[in-house]
Amino acid sequence: MIRFNTINAQKEKIDVILNEWNEIKSCIQVSFNQRNKEVYKEMQDGISLYQKLLRQVSEASNCQDQILEDFEVLPLNGNDRYQFITNNPSLYVAFRQLDELFEETKKKIARLRITNQ
Repeated sequence: MIRFNTINAQKEKIDVILNEWNEIKSCIQVSFNQRNKEVYKEMQDGISLYQKLLRQVSEASNCQDQILEDFEVLPLNGNDRYQFITNNPSLYVAFRQLDELFEETKKKIARLRITNQ
């Protein structure tokens, strides 16, 4: 298991990533509404940012798909949902799943921060 790292998961540090996600999320939403082809690239940026979040709050330097399920901070069914997102980045439902992963991971980070103090 890739353990949670309380020091790297300080609120100030992850807020930078989460704020960046909110910006990307807005762009993705607009792209889907306008049926813009740029949504694929924006989704790839969002996926990369999610990987960055996982690396930031864990004791890991790499985030590969085959070991994703080993991350302590990953939410329920996170690996399956992540695989769906990476296999279907142009679908709106994949965007919704990515947004949910960010939200659920944020909550799990907060819970792990409290329990690991």
